[in-house]
Amino acid sequence: MVAGVQKAGTSTLYRVLVSHQSIARAPQKEWHFFDDESMDWSSEVTGYEVARRGPRARATMSVDASPSYFFWPGALERIRAWNPDVPLVLSFRDPVDRAFSHWVMNYTRRLAPEERLSFAETVRIGYDPSWIGTRPAGWSDKDLRTRSVVGRGLYGAQLAHAQSLFPAEQLHLLDFHAFVKDQQAAADKLVADLGLAPYEKPLEPQARSASQTGFEGVAPTAEDIEVLVAAYAEDLPLFTRLSGLDTSGWTTSRLLAGELSAEEVAEKLGRKAGLIS
Repeated sequence: MVAGVQKAGTSTLYRVLVSHQSIARAPQKEWHFFDDESMDWSSEVTGYEVARRGPRARATMSVDASPSYFFWPGALERIRAWNPDVPLVLSFRDPVDRAFSHWVMNYTRRLAPEERLSFAETVRIGYDPSWIGTRPAGWSDKDLRTRSVVGRGLYGAQLAHAQSLFPAEQLHLLDFHAFVKDQQAAADKLVADLGLAPYEKPLEPQARSASQTGFEGVAPTAEDIEVLVAAYAEDLPLFTRLSGLDTSGWTTSRLLAGELSAEEVAEKLGRKAGLIS
């Protein structure tokens, strides 16, 4: 399972994994099986064995890359009920950068024009870390998918929840930023950790799925960035401790350390999205 996180290179990671000779290329990247609320989850999980089969004859493993699983209330519990031994791959990206990318996706691709929220409105939709693993009162499935931009960046609370359900050796954590820099090295380590033989052929570099740019929207402000930093100020150190990843170079860490200003980050993100000329 590539179970998270959204907007942290999971599409690229999926393509890298299915390039391995022992991993089946599933008919689609995201199955969205364990976050399907139309299922009867009170009974035994059935139907997933067929859905996950791939055509590669030599395959000993297949992959479902549904990055919502890490965040979706109940999904990890359902996965454990289906197979308590399944490996979970989790890719993490700086939470401020991830939140902006998530907002761009919602604003440009997911929501109808009348449903769009500005970045300023989006980052002010609060999400308490204590809500992780549960459904916030009054939130619909659509709310969970579109109004959880801040909540999905609470990696510490989410990882603590995952670690309460699965042993550490089943949780394979990747730093999105390191993966982007050297896909081959990250992939080699990951398949070794999954107990697979090395790649028979060198990887062909996989392009990242780029966010849309040049759309009509309001650029982020320094105040918006400060709201996000405040939301992650306590959670990011927890995540760093639980994950063992070096997050010192992440945007949020540098903002908290005073190495970057909110104005610099707001301008960088705005220019990247084409909202500032």
